[in-house]
Order: sequence, then structure tokens, then C-alpha cells
Amino acid sequence: MYGGQYQNRQRYPARGAGMPPPGRQIVLPEPADVGQMIVRGATNFARRHKVITGSYILGILVILLVGSGTKLTYDQRREYNQIMNTIDLQAEYDASNDFWQANEAYRATKGWFSCDGLCQRNKRRMEEAKYRLEQIRKEGEARMSQAKSVAGLFSEGTLGARVAEPNE
Repeated sequence: MYGGQYQNRQRYPARGAGMPPPGRQIVLPEPADVGQMIVRGATNFARRHKVITGSYILGILVILLVGSGTKLTYDQRREYNQIMNTIDLQAEYDASNDFWQANEAYRATKGWFSCDGLCQRNKRRMEEAKYRLEQIRKEGEARMSQAKSVAGLFSEGTLGARVAEPNE
């Protein structure tokens, strides 16, 4: 009837779905033993995977000891803030806005398969605006990197915390 693939199929006696075979039972642990089982499993994992466990514990210790960053001295804070204040955010905003406008003008004049003279001019303007924006961003990133090197690797300035002004 079905091409023979179901004809040789053995029929099993109807038991409940998911029931274990006869003679085997599932034994749930006592609620008081669950904690002990978890500790035993974690201990066995730590013994088998020493490098992973050691790295994990070392990471937790670093976060606990230096998590919020070390405090900057007065001179470090002053120099950090002086360098960060030299970053021209307005120039980056203006360059980003110019790029956006040039990109929109290029996309508005670009055809499906061709680009005429107006489109080529808008494309050139867009590429120039993109280049200026990238240069301004590179300069700002270089200054931020310089400021972070003054502060240090695990200082409050490099970990993202706010660095207060020296007179605060």
C-alpha cells in the first residue's frame, strides 16, 4: 500500500509516551542533595579544565580589585582633561553633517544603472566629505588614545568612568 516501507515495521506495545523501558526507573534527587550535586559537578569541571577555570577566576579577581578603575592623581587628571578638551567635537559634527548632505544629494541624482555629470559631481563631493570626516575622526581618536595613555590602562578614565575636573 505505501510502497513497502511500512510493511516491515515492528509494532511496540502501547506504553505512555516518554516512559522508560520496564525494569528501569528515573529517580529524582532529594532537594537537600541538589546543592551538593552542583558543587560536585563544578569541582569535577574545574579539575578537568584547569586553564579555563583559572582564567575565569583571574578575570573575576581583576574585576573585583580594579573594576571601577584606579584613581588618577591631580596632575594626571589635569593632563587627561586638557588633552580631551582639544578634541573638536563641533568640527566632527559639521563634517558628519556635510557628509550626510553630500551622500543624500549623490543618492538622489544617481540612476539605476548610470551616473551622469551631476551625479559624478555629487559623488566627488560625497567622497571629499567622507575623507574629511575620516581625517577628523582619526585625529580625535589619536587624541583620545594619547589621553588614555596618560591616564593608564586600569584608570577610571580608560574604563569609561567620568573623570572629574580638578576643581570638583
